Amino acid sequence: MRNDKSPKVKLKNFMPYRLNNLSERVSVALSRIYSDQFDVSVPEWRILATLAEHPKLLAKEIGLQTHMDKVKVSRAVSALDQKGCLIKQKDSNDSRAIRLTLNERGIELYREIAGKALEWEKALLKELDNEQQQTLYDLLNHLDRRVNRITNQ
Repeated sequence: MRNDKSPKVKLKNFMPYRLNNLSERVSVALSRIYSDQFDVSVPEWRILATLAEHPKLLAKEIGLQTHMDKVKVSRAVSALDQKGCLIKQKDSNDSRAIRLTLNERGIELYREIAGKALEWEKALLKELDNEQQQTLYDLLNHLDRRVNRITNQ
């Protein structure tokens, strides 16, 4: 028999659901820019952005930075390589490992997409004043640290 006093989750008020839902909708909306205009997938964009910020990474390191699994990283790296966006160099410590860096074409593609992505972000946040934007980022950083503490116990 069902207990009417049992805890109930209302998804519209359940923060993990709301964050995940919002994140997915933002990601899909933003991905239209680089997918439609540049034929770049979400994983490819994440790798472009990661390598623009941190050159000479191993695929494993990219996976850790972007929270993408090994298969997704491998497929996206392969696609970016086929598009002529990467420089591959053997790792000096492990001859089986390959360090990845953006070449000129990859850097140019990153810059074009980054400009449009930043414009999109600005439009999204337009109705928040500077203090609200700072509070949003402070809360996101706080939750990020909290999740790390909870999951690393």
